[in-house]
Amino acid sequence: MNERVRRALLIGVVVWAVAAAAVGFAAYRAAYDYFANRLTILPELLQNPRPPIAATPRPDELITLPEPWDGRERVNVLLLGIDQRAGEREPGYRTDTMIVFTLDPVSMEAGILSIPRDIWVPIPGFENNRINTANFIGDTRDYPGGGIALAKKTVEQFLGIPIHYVVRINFTAFESFIDRIGGITIEVPEDIYDPEYPTENYGTEVFQLSKGVHTLDGETALKYARTRHSPGGDFDRARRQQQVILAVRQRLQDPRVLASLIAAAPDLLVELSDSIKTNLTLEEMQRLAVLARNITPDKIKTEVLDQRYTEFATTPEGYQVVIPKRARIAELRERFFSTSTSATAGR
Repeated sequence: MNERVRRALLIGVVVWAVAAAAVGFAAYRAAYDYFANRLTILPELLQNPRPPIAATPRPDELITLPEPWDGRERVNVLLLGIDQRAGEREPGYRTDTMIVFTLDPVSMEAGILSIPRDIWVPIPGFENNRINTANFIGDTRDYPGGGIALAKKTVEQFLGIPIHYVVRINFTAFESFIDRIGGITIEVPEDIYDPEYPTENYGTEVFQLSKGVHTLDGETALKYARTRHSPGGDFDRARRQQQVILAVRQRLQDPRVLASLIAAAPDLLVELSDSIKTNLTLEEMQRLAVLARNITPDKIKTEVLDQRYTEFATTPEGYQVVIPKRARIAELRERFFSTSTSATAGR
């Protein structure tokens, strides 16, 4: 496999690995090794005239994964999802999605924490505002490092934790990625009826999905992750986004899905180059992905800053916002961003 294909695959899949916070790479490494080194379908998929790899491959035919993450400190990654539509080039965008992923490389525990976009917080260097405005303000007011830098600092100050890395992705890339892996299977817990789902041309349309198991394409998965028309509003949406992330993880367990991504790697590189911004280097992405391969589902915890940690309020200006319950969030921080007793016992 040539260097361009390897690099494209890593940018396309490994960035999603970081975004999925270590929830799917046990299957990734096994599938990657299987298709790259043992299954004869890979040369055919790549339209490569090279003969199938032998049972005992030559050294130059082996794919060498990078060394695993060599640090021992917990790693926190902030995922930002922005509503940038196809062809748009606005100076800044608010974030519809804010998720913090945490990974302990010693205990091999991971977590997914969703932050509702309407939480009212101080924006460092600016006035109080909804947390989803940090990226917009950073990009439009010449903040050093731009929107991802200000969003990072805002979340750090709000949660009281360090954010080591930021990945920002738009929804066009999300939709394309879901289609490339053949859709995802979701069990919808209740009927959804949204009469005012926002369209690409800034109109509205009806989005509905019945309770039960569905296989969703990229467009439908995006609507499922974004709609707010359910009893729990934004809190339900945050849970659906976590559900989508876990469904992607499940889909990537199919080795043939990984093979298809490998075959499409050059196109994937082109598609994602304008859709993702991050302070992770390629080597760091690779190392985190290798570290994440051993995370098991029982070691992944999920949380949403819902009504247990927040309360609804109206600002003096008349904005409907969500106010954080600081004491409860402090308790969550100590529990969520620390290693369990049972995990430390085996160190």
